[in-house]
Amino acid sequence: MRFRLTGTALLTVLLLLFIVINIVLWTQVFNRMNTYSENIYELETLRATTRLKDAENRINKLYDTSKKDVLFLKDLIEFDLNQEKSLAQTKQRILKFVQRNKEYFQARFIDTLGIETLKIEKIQTKAEIKDEENLQSKEDRYYFQESLELKNGQVFVSELNLNIEKGKIEKPYRPTVRFFTPVFVKERKIGIIGLNLNIKNWFQVFEGKNLGILNSENEIYLNSNGILYGKSTLDLTETDAQGHPLYFSKKISLEGNRFWTLFTRANDSEINTKLQNFKLEMYVSGAVLTVGLLFTLLISGILYKRKRKIKRLNQSIANRLHERDTLIRELHHRVKNNLQVVSSLLSLQSSFVTDKQSKAMLRYSQYRINSMGMVHQMLYSGDNLNKIDFEAYIEELANALILSMKGRNSGIELELGIKDVVLNIDTAIPLGLIINEIITNSLKYGFPNTPGTITIKIDQTDSVWYRLEIGDNGVGMPDTINFRNTKSLGLKLIHKLSLQLRGTVGKDNSKKGTNFIITFQEIEQTL
Repeated sequence: MRFRLTGTALLTVLLLLFIVINIVLWTQVFNRMNTYSENIYELETLRATTRLKDAENRINKLYDTSKKDVLFLKDLIEFDLNQEKSLAQTKQRILKFVQRNKEYFQARFIDTLGIETLKIEKIQTKAEIKDEENLQSKEDRYYFQESLELKNGQVFVSELNLNIEKGKIEKPYRPTVRFFTPVFVKERKIGIIGLNLNIKNWFQVFEGKNLGILNSENEIYLNSNGILYGKSTLDLTETDAQGHPLYFSKKISLEGNRFWTLFTRANDSEINTKLQNFKLEMYVSGAVLTVGLLFTLLISGILYKRKRKIKRLNQSIANRLHERDTLIRELHHRVKNNLQVVSSLLSLQSSFVTDKQSKAMLRYSQYRINSMGMVHQMLYSGDNLNKIDFEAYIEELANALILSMKGRNSGIELELGIKDVVLNIDTAIPLGLIINEIITNSLKYGFPNTPGTITIKIDQTDSVWYRLEIGDNGVGMPDTINFRNTKSLGLKLIHKLSLQLRGTVGKDNSKKGTNFIITFQEIEQTL
C-alpha cells in the first residue's frame, strides 16, 4: 500500500520542519557568533605577539648598533693615541661623530680616576665640546665603576633611566641608556669612553605601534596612552569581562645585562566594534533566512502535487529511454554479429583459395571487419552507448592482431599511451581501421622472425585536435617506397581515412623502424 500525504498531514509536516530547521539555524547563528568572538581574540593575540616580537628585534638591532658605535670610538681614540696625534684632532673627530648621529646627545671620556677629560654634548641639533668648567667627577657613578672593571672589547650597558646632571634629573627629560667600554694604550687601561643614547630617538621607530616599555625598576619609558617616567600602575594581567587579556607583555634581556618589559594593549574598542557589527549582521541574516525558509516551505507545499505529476512523467520518459537503449544495444549486437558472419564467410572462402596473395587479401579484410565489429561489441557491452574507451579497444585490437599473425610466443611487445581518450563511433571506426592497417603492416614487414615493440600513443592537443603517434622499432620501410604515393591498399586506406577524420599523415624518420604521426579531429556524431 503506497503512502500518500493529505493536505492536513502535509501542513503538519511543514510546520514541524519549520520549527526544527529554525532551532538548528539559530543554534548555528549563536555558534558562529561565539566562534567569531574567539577567532577575533585569537587574531588580536597573534597581532600583539607579532608587535612585541618585532619590537624586540628592532631593540636588539638598535642595541647592537650602539655597541658597535662605542667600540668604534674606542678604536678611534686608541688609534690616535698610538699614532701620537694631538688631543684636539681626536676631539674634533668625536665631535663630528656625535653631530652626525642624532641618537646620541653625549660622548665622554673618563680617566681611571673618574674625571671627565672630554665631554661632547648635543643641544637640540648642534654638538659642542664642553670646556673644563663643565667637566665633572664620575668616580661615584655605578656605570663608571662597572665599566672600569671590563676587559678589552667588552661593553657596559646602563639601566634605562633619566639623565642626571649635577645630581639632579635633567629637564626637559632625557631618558637615557649609557654605553661604555674601556680604552687601552699599549695594553694599559687609561679610562673609559661612553655614549649617552637619547632613548626618545631610539624609540621613534615604535611611534603609532601601540607599544610600551618598562625598565627593570617598573618605570614607564614608552607608552602610547599613559604617564611617562614614573612608577607603572598598570596591571599587565588585567582581563575583560569575558576573561580575555587587556595587555600582552614580553620580558627582554639585552645580553643578560638589563631586563626590560615590552607591553601592548589589546585594541578592545576595535574588537567590540567588530563584534557588534558581526552580531548585527548575523541577526539580520538569521531573520532573512527564517523568512526565506517560511516562504520556501510554503512554496514546497504548493509544488508537492506538481512534483508527483512530474515524477510520473519522468518515470514514463525513463521507461522509454530504457527501451531506446535496449533497442540500440540490440542494434549494435546485431551489427557485430553480422560483421562476424561476414568475417566467417571470408575465412571460409579463403580455405578454397590456393593463391597466397589472394588468401592474404581475404585475411586482411577479415582483420578490418573484426576491427569494426569490436567497436560495436564495446558499445553494446559498455555503459555508454555513444562513446567507447579507446585504450581498451586498441589494446584488444592490437593483441588480437599479434596473436593472429605472430602467435603466442612472438616476442612482440605492445606499448600504449592512451589515457582518458573516449571517442564516438563515427571517429572510432575509421581511426581503428587506420591503426589496424599500420599494425598489420608492422607485423607483416617490420619483424621478420625477430622480436620488437609496437608503440601507440594518443594525446588531445587542444579542444578539437588529437595526435596519434604509432609505429614499430622494426627494420623500417624501404627507401624505394613513397608512402604518400603508393599502390599499397593499406597505405591508401590510411590516407583516405585520415582525410575522413579531417587529419594529416606524416612519417616520423627520427625514430628507428616505421613510425607515423597522424593528426585528426573527432567527427561530430549525427543521429
